[in-house]
Amino acid sequence: MTSVETDDGRTEASVALGSNLRSALRELVNQEFGYSTGYLTAILNTCLFAPSLLTFWFVNGVLDFSTAVAIGAVATPAGLQVRLLAYLLLVPVFLLVRVVVHLLHPTHRRQVLAGSCPDTRLMSLDWFSMGILATGLPLAVQQLGPWIAMNGIIVFGVFGLARFVPSSLAGRVKIGAIVLGVVVFLFAKYGAVVPLVPAPEVVLGPIATLTLASPDVEWLFRLFNSVLFGPVVVGTFGVVMNHLLTRPELTDIPLLRHTLPRRDPDPVVVTNAALGTTFYLLIVTATTGRTILLP
Repeated sequence: MTSVETDDGRTEASVALGSNLRSALRELVNQEFGYSTGYLTAILNTCLFAPSLLTFWFVNGVLDFSTAVAIGAVATPAGLQVRLLAYLLLVPVFLLVRVVVHLLHPTHRRQVLAGSCPDTRLMSLDWFSMGILATGLPLAVQQLGPWIAMNGIIVFGVFGLARFVPSSLAGRVKIGAIVLGVVVFLFAKYGAVVPLVPAPEVVLGPIATLTLASPDVEWLFRLFNSVLFGPVVVGTFGVVMNHLLTRPELTDIPLLRHTLPRRDPDPVVVTNAALGTTFYLLIVTATTGRTILLP
């Protein structure tokens, strides 16, 4: 046997070994994360409980509440305390609701009692939790100018300008538009209190000081927080955000791809957002004794 034949044999053996290792690894991953059965799985693997929910609870809570304070969605310390209480109770209540939903569904009940997780997503903590903070949006948009400036820049950059530049630059244009929009928002909202910085109205003009009238803000706040209309309004808002945040113009941005929610069916979004809003309004009633039925 010549040395060339020996080298060829070693190469074929190496290729075969690599192929076998990749196949084994792929099979192992599929087995590890694939659909499985068992009572312990039914409890721990997302249908009745999931350890990942605790991570969502903490990380999303920090992000949501810091953002809410920054944009002005929480007006008073008392309001912040009520929302924090609701958020602390969020996951236990969500899990209880999810268990009840699965046990009331005939097919899912048989699967759960047989030790199997239903392979259908009926509940979403993302949209359920939105009800806690979305009810404060009217307070955040009272100073309307910064919102118009930020969203105008982002819409123009992400959905407009990025279409007319080379594909190799589109991602950078989109990221730049988002960063610029956020910077303009913060400058328009808080630039007046920063020393040695020009006044926002000087740089941005009247848009920096554009505000909604107090009666309009009060009516919107009562609408979002009314027992009869609030869940419907927040559910509709959730559907709009579900379609907007999952558009390919946003999801193909590398830095945002893994942070944006996946597109859920509209009935799932509406149901969970409405349930989350109802849960929050019940917490408000229990802690303050006040209930808003109509705007």
